[in-house]
Amino acid sequence: MRTINKMFYVLVLIAVQSCSKDTYVEMEEQSNLGFSVASNIQTTQENELFDLVNEHRLSLGLNELQFEITSYQQASEHNDYMISKGQISHTNFNTRAENISAKTGATDVTENVAKDYDTAAEAFEAWLDSPNHRKNLEGDYTHSALSILPDEEGELYFTQIFIR
Repeated sequence: MRTINKMFYVLVLIAVQSCSKDTYVEMEEQSNLGFSVASNIQTTQENELFDLVNEHRLSLGLNELQFEITSYQQASEHNDYMISKGQISHTNFNTRAENISAKTGATDVTENVAKDYDTAAEAFEAWLDSPNHRKNLEGDYTHSALSILPDEEGELYFTQIFIR
């Protein structure tokens, strides 16, 4: 009988301490904030390009973009798609934008893509030299994420998504 009482007591303690309702509410509130921020998920090269974009924006008096995880996932998936096709494109952009908007509440979504550049700095300079890409870099956005992935030959594919 004592063993059963001890086991019952231990089970009650575990149940009470493991996850209270407050813990669930706090997690739920965080996930409903819209834009989700995560740290240390991007590669060194991705961080370098993200920093270049933000340094450029700040030099123009624009806001710094905040990293957003849903956009990162969508950018990475798009890079996988472009790698599978062997070319850059904006194919399925509307679907990506709808997915991001549904998960974050974003009201405006756009993207830049690139390939044939060996470094983040080269891709950034190419985007600056292109009026449409520059417009996105300097646009009225609050959050962003970018993915850089190599294909089998080491050719880099770049996708950056901008949202507000």
